[in-house]
Amino acid sequence: MGRKVGDIAIDLLGILRRSPAKYHAIPDIAAKVESRTRIVNDALRGLVVWGYRFEFDSSSRVRFVSAPDSIFPHEIDHHLKTKFIGRNIISYFSLPSTNTLAFNLATEGAPEGTIVIAEKQTEGRGRLGRGWFSPPKLGLWTSIILRPTLPPSELPSLSIVTASALAEALHASLKLDAEIKWPNDCLIDGLKVAGILTELSAELDKANFVVVGVGINVNQSARDFPPHLRGKATSLKLETGSQVNRLETLAAFLLAFEKMYVEFKKSGLRPLLPAIKKRSCLLGKNVRLKQGNKTIIAKAVDISPDGALLVKRRGEVLRVTAGEVTVI
Repeated sequence: MGRKVGDIAIDLLGILRRSPAKYHAIPDIAAKVESRTRIVNDALRGLVVWGYRFEFDSSSRVRFVSAPDSIFPHEIDHHLKTKFIGRNIISYFSLPSTNTLAFNLATEGAPEGTIVIAEKQTEGRGRLGRGWFSPPKLGLWTSIILRPTLPPSELPSLSIVTASALAEALHASLKLDAEIKWPNDCLIDGLKVAGILTELSAELDKANFVVVGVGINVNQSARDFPPHLRGKATSLKLETGSQVNRLETLAAFLLAFEKMYVEFKKSGLRPLLPAIKKRSCLLGKNVRLKQGNKTIIAKAVDISPDGALLVKRRGEVLRVTAGEVTVI
């Protein structure tokens, strides 16, 4: 049985991409991918439909010009520099929720580092039962399956580890001063650019797996946000003033996350706290803390090695492990 045109397309894409300045004869490519010239031409046409751009010279030789900013698994893999995070990619155009699918796949035994990603979510979820606005092709909506051998009590800290990794990646790749809002948001100039939702499957003393969902607003313009989010949310495009490559951003985040996650598995949260505190937008500020029907005003003073937020109120230091916190 002959090879599928899609597989041939990915192989020839690799050949052209390795030397983008060089023109290649179609028969030479056909020989390298062990196929016929007609099928290689079909594969090229298919890649154009996918959004790839090529240039032909007067002798009908072809060279690579550009790739689409689309979440094809092979395109994500092209940008990745990680060892295990993102090395198994489940990609959809549309999903109700990447976290829901990732949770189901983890239950069925999907390996650690698997990512589920979608161009859009129809039922995206945030913390506290809120929805997450996930329009098509403007952001990154992805979930990571993890299998840490740590006590379940330590795993909620993965939210702030993820936020820290994203803040570091945005600073390194885009020179943006992203801040961490305990326990699970990234802000730029006080506006939310990303949120994290961590979901856990565990027994009394053993974690089965963790799913870390990440939503990043990448290329939204102000008009792309619904009215109730304007003035509260931002995007990387709005902050940089130009279109941002989503796959490069995803690769930078996954690399930063992998490094921090490996350290977290080895030594817990403590060695990561200096970086987390440095980027915290809460510490040293007066905050409003809402827990259920109860609201208190206090000063955020520290983050403990177990991930709790420490606030000071009337001379007493209180540990906060859950709730909604806003700077006054």
